[in-house]
Amino acid sequence: AIPARGGGRGAMSGKDKKKPGTKKSDIDDGDEALQAILLADSFRKRMAPTTYTTPKILLPLVNIPIIEYTLELLVQAGVKELFIVASSHAEKIQEYVLNSKSCKQFEVEVIVAPAVKSLGGALREVDSRGKIRSDFILVNGDTLSNIKLEPVLQAHKKRREEEKNKDAIMTLVFKTSLPQQRMATFPEDDICVAINPETNQLVHYQPMTKKGFQIDSTRFEAHPTVSVRYDLEYAHAAICSPEVLCLFTDEFDWQDLHTDYIPGVLYSEILSYQLFAYIVTEGYSGRLTSLHQYATVSMDVIRRWSYPLVPDVNLFCDTTYEYLHPGVYKEANVSLAQSCIIGMDTVIGSKTVVGEGAKIDRSVIGRSCVIGDGAVLEGCFLFANVKIGAGAILRDCLLADDVEVGEKAVIEKNCILGGNVKISSNVTVREGTRVTVAERPCDAGDDDDDFGDDDETVQDKVESKKTTDLELVGADGRGRKWEAGEDEQEALIAPLVMEKLFDSDNSDEEEDESDSEDEGGGACQSAASFEREVEDIVRRGVEEGVLPENISMEVNGRKFAHDKTFADCSCIIFVTILNTMTVTSSRKEAFANAVKLIKTWKPLLSKFARSVNDQKETMVALESFVSQPDWKGHKLMMPILKCCYDEDVFEEDAIFLWSDDAKGRSEESKGLVEECK
Repeated sequence: AIPARGGGRGAMSGKDKKKPGTKKSDIDDGDEALQAILLADSFRKRMAPTTYTTPKILLPLVNIPIIEYTLELLVQAGVKELFIVASSHAEKIQEYVLNSKSCKQFEVEVIVAPAVKSLGGALREVDSRGKIRSDFILVNGDTLSNIKLEPVLQAHKKRREEEKNKDAIMTLVFKTSLPQQRMATFPEDDICVAINPETNQLVHYQPMTKKGFQIDSTRFEAHPTVSVRYDLEYAHAAICSPEVLCLFTDEFDWQDLHTDYIPGVLYSEILSYQLFAYIVTEGYSGRLTSLHQYATVSMDVIRRWSYPLVPDVNLFCDTTYEYLHPGVYKEANVSLAQSCIIGMDTVIGSKTVVGEGAKIDRSVIGRSCVIGDGAVLEGCFLFANVKIGAGAILRDCLLADDVEVGEKAVIEKNCILGGNVKISSNVTVREGTRVTVAERPCDAGDDDDDFGDDDETVQDKVESKKTTDLELVGADGRGRKWEAGEDEQEALIAPLVMEKLFDSDNSDEEEDESDSEDEGGGACQSAASFEREVEDIVRRGVEEGVLPENISMEVNGRKFAHDKTFADCSCIIFVTILNTMTVTSSRKEAFANAVKLIKTWKPLLSKFARSVNDQKETMVALESFVSQPDWKGHKLMMPILKCCYDEDVFEEDAIFLWSDDAKGRSEESKGLVEECK
């Protein structure tokens, strides 16, 4: 094994490398075995359809089931008793636990709870069993982390026992991280917290979904000194006391940790309980909250940020990886043709065969795969037993177990092929397409009979039984196009690969300068593509009456895919919504229509016009709308700004900033400012 990368996300020395279970924690004093609750479900459907047939914690991450990384974290913390709460695919999780060598290091109980649909429900289920006797670790089963939890346990125990603070019921682990290092796809990914620097007590916690940081001034009465931190990420692990379970049982409407439990405890006028933060500056922590995070964490493992949780240490599942320069991991019993080319950041599992002239780069290839002669794979994730035909081209896609791709087929960026899908020869699967054979799983408690179904529901059930779309997969193919259900919209927000995901860590400045002119045309095309995509999303949403939050999720996905700002989105959204107005010769009617649209779509408009500068840029974009020949005579700028101000979409400072900025723009801009005075 090569040494870990120096610097970076918590590199560790080679002497720290140990097999699972070789370490005995100092926390375990023999009186009470340390317990842990592992949540097998995320209670989201952000990785559909890959989780239709396999629980997320058993999906392979760099060819290792995800749960194995979480189990190693718990082994190193000294956990002896483990409770795994499983709602979906519980039978597969039970079978895995029964046969897993890693699970034999614990006393494991799988709590099967098919009706549980939230973290709150899972903890209430555990509480009802009466299994938890003392402090325990709470962790998600899709977490990969090399952070040491022993110091966190010690700090929590000291606070409760030595300092006699029985109100200290939870210590949350946070990792320092610069905002530009985070991909804040979901609200829980982008947080701002206030902490008492003397005691580390958590004073305030909020996802940054509102305009700026907002804290109740009364919080300072008990905490005269507060440190506001926007450089922290929740590390997906917490030390809890049994009172946490009791609280969830008492507060039956608490479902989520971030939106219900933490605010509920911090701002309760009745409860005296306290939450604390433990901040680490070294180590790695990642969680597979989406397909994009799956790709990101995979590359972090391959690039050794998570050391010693890297392939060639061979901690898990009897793997036999060796590290080959440059950045290639290969297991034993791999057959590589002499003329094949294996690029950097590539992992190849045992019993895989790679044909003559094949090219593989930035990819993870599972066990027992076959890569045909002349095939090209770039940025791909292949699970086990995948067969790729000769001359096929695959880029930035994911193929689940037992997928077959025919000769000279093309699988484009961000495609997902579910288990057992087959793509015929010479077929092209277009960018972003997801193909599945499996049926969408029914939630527990759903009414499966057909009584009372309306025509639309019956039609949906008929369509779901269509297992193969020959136009999509080819004459001898297998699979149909996956369409997101109403509760699966989050799966569209963070696709597998976003722009710059696989950029090299060390950029060459001279190369960047020499290529800047060539990239100019591509940047213009990207900007035009982004504008078209957002316009289509918003126009369709307005016409079909889609909920603002669903439109927001789709726009957010395009925002991150194209590396755009909130202002870029806000400008397009405002103008597109107003462009849905029917042209009228009546100025009064035009006023009324504009005001109605702004009030109707206020939740969406406010979502992206966040800062004063975002709002100013949006007003500049509105200038072009009100100056169109159809609207110029109606002088709409003033009523639009007034309505936006009255509805708290635009702030007063932003309007003044737009007015002052107009002095440096065109005479038309100055004229619009005069209209609004």
